Amino acid sequence: MKVDNDVDLRQIAEDTELFTGVELKGLCREAGIVALREDISATMVCNRHFQTVRKSLKPALTIEEANAYSSFMKNPSLISSDSIKSSGRESSEHNKSFVGPVSIGLISFFLLDGAKYFFMHTSRLQDELATT
Repeated sequence: MKVDNDVDLRQIAEDTELFTGVELKGLCREAGIVALREDISATMVCNRHFQTVRKSLKPALTIEEANAYSSFMKNPSLISSDSIKSSGRESSEHNKSFVGPVSIGLISFFLLDGAKYFFMHTSRLQDELATT
């Protein structure tokens, strides 16, 4: 299935900031399923399909966990397992620093990669089913 022109991948990336790659892959898969439930012969996934699924999902990561991973990636030799565990006690002001162009860019990359993977494999499966 293809993505309709009304799908704003940048907005989806912003709305799914703390989602893991697996969660984004699931979002794409479920959006395709929602489109098929609406119309079994659907060939496009629209923004409303993504939004329907997005409303029912919650990210597995917390801001505190994302900050701990981000700090670790910057300097892994200075981070101990104790500091990852204590990251949940950081101030809420510090936690807001995770939101930014880099995180949105990374999430956009994973969202696009997941969508590409999902839709490429779905269209191949449909082609194989059509020829049998």
